[in-house]
Amino acid sequence: MVMIAVADVVRQALPPGTSVVAGEAGLGREVTWATRLRPTPPAFAHLDAGELVLIPPDVLELLDERLTLAEAVRQLSGFGVSAVAFAGRSTTAARQAADELGMPLLRLPTGADFGMLERETARFIAERRRELQRRGQEVGRQLMELAIGGESLGALAHDLVGLAGRAVAIEGRDHHVLAFETPHDAGPAPDEVETLVSINEVQISGWLRSVAGTNLAEPPTAAYALNDRWLRVVAPVSGRDGLLGSLSLFVPRDGETIEDSLIASRGAAACAVTLAREQAAAGARREVELNVLDEILDGALRSEVSLLQQTRRLGHDLNEPHCALIARLDPAPGTPARAREGRWGLLDEALSRAAAKHQTRILWRMRNNSAEIVWPTPDGLDLKLLGNEIQEDLAARIASTTAHELVSVGVGRARGGLDGIRRSHQEARQALTLGRRLRGPGHLTTFDGLGVYRLIYAAES
Repeated sequence: MVMIAVADVVRQALPPGTSVVAGEAGLGREVTWATRLRPTPPAFAHLDAGELVLIPPDVLELLDERLTLAEAVRQLSGFGVSAVAFAGRSTTAARQAADELGMPLLRLPTGADFGMLERETARFIAERRRELQRRGQEVGRQLMELAIGGESLGALAHDLVGLAGRAVAIEGRDHHVLAFETPHDAGPAPDEVETLVSINEVQISGWLRSVAGTNLAEPPTAAYALNDRWLRVVAPVSGRDGLLGSLSLFVPRDGETIEDSLIASRGAAACAVTLAREQAAAGARREVELNVLDEILDGALRSEVSLLQQTRRLGHDLNEPHCALIARLDPAPGTPARAREGRWGLLDEALSRAAAKHQTRILWRMRNNSAEIVWPTPDGLDLKLLGNEIQEDLAARIASTTAHELVSVGVGRARGGLDGIRRSHQEARQALTLGRRLRGPGHLTTFDGLGVYRLIYAAES
């Protein structure tokens, strides 16, 4: 849905010299119409939520000589109006009320014609909404034709740059950048994008999950300040099964326009078609990997030669050293257990992000309350550091939700071959079990760090 904000009306419809004296936090509120406050009671009866209310000079005194600007701001807030514009001087009480309520308080230049201003502002809102609706339909149709025609995410990003004049990043559900395009000399450089998308990542990820699937045709957008140069306008890329990724425009600070949100929304809807197609292929691959991992860890009676051949075709050489890690989620003490479904997306997100960071392919599966991971271990890889990285990332993502859960991690030794990987898996499980028993949930334990407790565990087994 096209939304015209208070800030847009201030910039494009109100006369030069208009200033925002208070309530800046509400400049993103939607404005649906503009109307003057009537000089006779009932002054507020005709008002609707979302309107910009114009208060001509002396109107408050005509209504009630005791009615102050501060009290008018508070009463108008109760009707859900978007902003208040007045002429003259404001009081400290009025500015404080506007700030408390997040109600933009706009001072118009001396001599403003309120009758003409009401007509022109209302006309601007109506015409601008129609113009943006046409623009949105045109952009959406153009991008959707590309997506349905089988174009890549890179091609969509390229066209979005041409339409928006902004740098564009398309990310997967794990926040890995899948495509990035930037206009010449008018956006962040390619080597900046990884840093930019990592700013406020957990907060943005939480918002994306909360709005995923709310409107597949016109996804919602949100703006986040990244640093003193760039603002990020982001929209969820969603499919029938939930969040697939996100699309972002990088806008200069204080340079955001209505078109930025519109193009980000329509672009995200088109990207959903392409990303869903690509993720369907990835999903089929994932199913094969899960079957393979079940055979590896559960010791199914299939030919090891054929199993190794299949894993090589999937891009995994299991004769090379790998280690097993097990990450378990437990409710924090005194909190109830939660349904598992909502957490699997967090695990998938954290593990995909970690694998992308290390530029490696991993095998992993869910079992009961845990994620069981088989990770390639090239020379020099610090297994404890890797386990800490996964634990901290997952804990941060869980903290961004309403969940109260602790992450425990067990790490086995690095071993090669199918038998070695199975043994590492047993070691990771042993490390996890003893770590939780000795120190409680929420800690990382390596098999090498168990020491004499390994003997105690073996005796109990």
